[in-house]
Amino acid sequence: MVHQALLIHRLVELRRGNGLTQEKVARSLEWSHAKLMRYEGGTQVLPKADLDALLDLYRVLGTAQGRKLQEIGRRARDKPWWYPHRHALTVEERHYVGLEMGAARIRQCAPALVPGLLRTRDYARALCSMTDPDGEVDRLVDVLMGRQGMMLTRSPVPEQVYVLDEAVLRRVVGGRENPGVMVRQLHHLVERSALVQLRIVPEEAGLHFGVLGGFTLFDFGEGLPPVLHTEHRGRVVASKKEEDTHAYAEAFDRLVEEHALDACRSLALIEHHARRLQNGVGVPPDIGGEEKGSHANGVGAFPTEDLLAASEPRPPPTLPAGLGTDAGSE
Repeated sequence: MVHQALLIHRLVELRRGNGLTQEKVARSLEWSHAKLMRYEGGTQVLPKADLDALLDLYRVLGTAQGRKLQEIGRRARDKPWWYPHRHALTVEERHYVGLEMGAARIRQCAPALVPGLLRTRDYARALCSMTDPDGEVDRLVDVLMGRQGMMLTRSPVPEQVYVLDEAVLRRVVGGRENPGVMVRQLHHLVERSALVQLRIVPEEAGLHFGVLGGFTLFDFGEGLPPVLHTEHRGRVVASKKEEDTHAYAEAFDRLVEEHALDACRSLALIEHHARRLQNGVGVPPDIGGEEKGSHANGVGAFPTEDLLAASEPRPPPTLPAGLGTDAGSE
């Protein structure tokens, strides 16, 4: 998906640099105007012959620039690694995975659940089992594990920054039937903190922008604009509008700087919740142990007031107009 976007970006630059309109290009190649619009709009992948025709018209066929664009075009035509599982993914999920696989930097705010790239197999299975048919659970979990594996093998590995609400750590996915799912997930977060940046917003921070809904910012480089994915009021919205991506980037920075614990204190809070669960504290009564908030075995309520940043929590910024209301997917 990102190769396709990059190819389109470069071709549009070449067309404009040659002083050509879409209408002139279509007439020169004896194409319909609609065909070129589909190519430049990204709704249709460029076959090699049509790409070469454009490169010839733009006077770069056979040059180093032209060969680079041909290579980008070849990659854009390649089927993605998840193609065998495409029927298990919605259009929105395919779009998201495509952005994820091409991003140079990923910034994500997760107010309710552990982000997909940080989930263990058991945690992912517990979530998928709630909403998907039994026959699709294994396939969906395999796709997620594949996403994680592909991310780790990329060179360079993209920068990843995650801001999680403390509620994510307290929510015992697996429940009374299997609290070990959450214990292993918390340990996994600790392990992954060596590769990604993890910041936790403690409960004492109060209201913050993330409680309005999770969101992810993808940055690409190569002249491509960032893309914002939001989850708001049950809707997933994608936007490349500069006013949207800029507003959410600023909001993310404020979350990190004004509400979240620093990296070391965030890690300490994750480890604290893992110990609470291992000691049977803060889990459903049927699991055993003390009720939530108990100080049994010295692992009760965590003194997060000692970990809060010096600045007082501020009210959340205003949600950019259109997102989560009448904005449509890109």
